[in-house]
Amino acid sequence: MERLTVPTFMAANPATPAPTRQQREWLLAALRDADRLLPEGIAPRSLDLMRERKWITTAPAADENSGLRNRLTDHGYFALLSIPKANALMSVLVSQEPGRIETAVQERTLASLVREGLVTMLTRRGEQDPDQEQHPYITNLGRRLIGLPEVDETPASEYLIAALAEHGITAHVRAERAEYGNTQVAYRRKNVEALFYRTIWNPGHYNHSATHPAWMHDKPWTGVINQGGHYLEKNLPNGLGLKEESARMAAAFAAWLDSRDDSAFQD
Repeated sequence: MERLTVPTFMAANPATPAPTRQQREWLLAALRDADRLLPEGIAPRSLDLMRERKWITTAPAADENSGLRNRLTDHGYFALLSIPKANALMSVLVSQEPGRIETAVQERTLASLVREGLVTMLTRRGEQDPDQEQHPYITNLGRRLIGLPEVDETPASEYLIAALAEHGITAHVRAERAEYGNTQVAYRRKNVEALFYRTIWNPGHYNHSATHPAWMHDKPWTGVINQGGHYLEKNLPNGLGLKEESARMAAAFAAWLDSRDDSAFQD
């Protein structure tokens, strides 16, 4: 894969000293803030220095009674981006797997990106577990820093479990024992067992997943129902947004439980 080189204007000016650890914490706090405001209580001398370097500017607060606040500037964004960090984050624009950082990144740089919340390490189940093989993905904070649209990081299972609960149906996440096993939302009562999952591309192969973040899912929910050895497998339309798709699958399953009529899954 061709290495993506970040334009120099998107990285910190080498002639300007890099932010100290404390200054980075303040700038990152502003990046996390919806209005890009720095935390209160910073010493005036520190504020003056950051303002002199054009990392922050003074702007009116949303609340007119709060006076002026210090807000992160474009220069402040760039101050958080060394060339190696910028290259790592921008590489997702050409990654084969959306959101995954596939370019080679030095261990020190990657550790810093993870520590600052710009990158997250996920297993093949879409979870954080340092005891299993993990892969780096850009977070919403990282997306915000380089100007990419933010995405829904909610695990897919949360939407379906909540939708089923609205119909009085209790379900849970089931993970296969194998290290790289599949995950499903599972329901079991009396002679009915149902498993729900979405097919997802993992590095090297496809998995059945219910636990990856919503933004990674581009395949529909699949429901596999076992009623005393009689199997029913159903999909519902995709592309409606994971919350709506989960609501439709939950409603269809609830209707099926009431009627045991397979046509309940017809959209």
